[in-house]
Amino acid sequence: MMNIYRYLAPHQAQRYFTALALTAYLCLNSVTTFAQDDALTDMSLPSSLTPHSFLLDLEQVGNKLVAVGERGHILISEDEAISWQQMQVPVRVTLTASYFINKKQGWVVGHDGVVLNTLDGGIHWHKQLDGEQVNQLMSEHAQSVLTNAEIAIKTVALEQRNQLEMELEELIIAAGDTDRFLGEGASRPFLDVWFRNELEGFIIGAYGLFLHTTDGGRSWQPWTRHINNPDLLHLNAISPVDDSIYIAAEAGFLFRSDDNGENWISLESPYDGTFFGLIGAGDHALVAYGLRGNAFISFNKGDTWKTINTGIDASLFGSTRLADGSIVLVGDGGFSIQINPIGKVTHLKQTIRKLPLSAVINKIDNSLLSVGLGGIHPLPIHNNKS
Repeated sequence: MMNIYRYLAPHQAQRYFTALALTAYLCLNSVTTFAQDDALTDMSLPSSLTPHSFLLDLEQVGNKLVAVGERGHILISEDEAISWQQMQVPVRVTLTASYFINKKQGWVVGHDGVVLNTLDGGIHWHKQLDGEQVNQLMSEHAQSVLTNAEIAIKTVALEQRNQLEMELEELIIAAGDTDRFLGEGASRPFLDVWFRNELEGFIIGAYGLFLHTTDGGRSWQPWTRHINNPDLLHLNAISPVDDSIYIAAEAGFLFRSDDNGENWISLESPYDGTFFGLIGAGDHALVAYGLRGNAFISFNKGDTWKTINTGIDASLFGSTRLADGSIVLVGDGGFSIQINPIGKVTHLKQTIRKLPLSAVINKIDNSLLSVGLGGIHPLPIHNNKS
């Protein structure tokens, strides 16, 4: 094992932990070191305790529930969370997020650049990508862009050369970053995944990882040139809301695409802390949430924001939307917050065990279910009268 501090300055290490959100907060000992090589090739080990393990994401897929988490755990319930079956998974790294485009086809992403795919509703999984391949892909892309820029600068007029030379300096730095990651091995996690249809999708992660596919994940293309992220900020969550797509990132950065992910604009941020997610609320409203109970609502696609007084300073990691347009946020300390479509907190609850919650869904039977440290957590739901 190689310690991350060998490669990162103290402030960079802190950024790494922040990018992992709950993973860093709850599994500090496991994420401060790079995974052993066999974690990318060994099957996840079966255990009767997996429903009580650390789970990071949860999704309703038709009549099934799919949960993912530490040690390559993927669990499926077909009886509304009464019982869970652990699936065979070809890796045993922490899995951070899942996305199903239909009842059969889905993807899961996780640590060490892992991307898994299923074509049968989660019964069987195969690995599409890992961090070694990602690093090679990013390095080749950076070198290609740099080479093209070096050729272009020789052919432009003198008045254009100064600007291109500045851009060339940035490309040289970017290429150096990719070479450094290549030397470190499969160390960077993917943090979220979203697909527009059965073929086109995006995965995002730590240190600006951003990949795009148009063939269902059989091949991937670096997408960093489509977003203004020269500091390689961690991209934590990607979410469609109405006719746009949004990305929540660290350092108060939020991005929006209005052309199906082809181009991304930086939004004016309401604060400079890390965002962990975005969700649609009510009639065309948008809620962004993150560290220390910070949450904000926008009624104009993120152009301006209004602060939501959550009443807590616990970080918020997951969200779901209710039938009336209200949303529920969950996070550290077992807190769940119900917010109406105009941004007013209507209910604030805390679980008895106060264990951190990482994700929540509104099930098809209109009940709430959350996952986090300690596994599966049912939550109360309230009817808003305001």
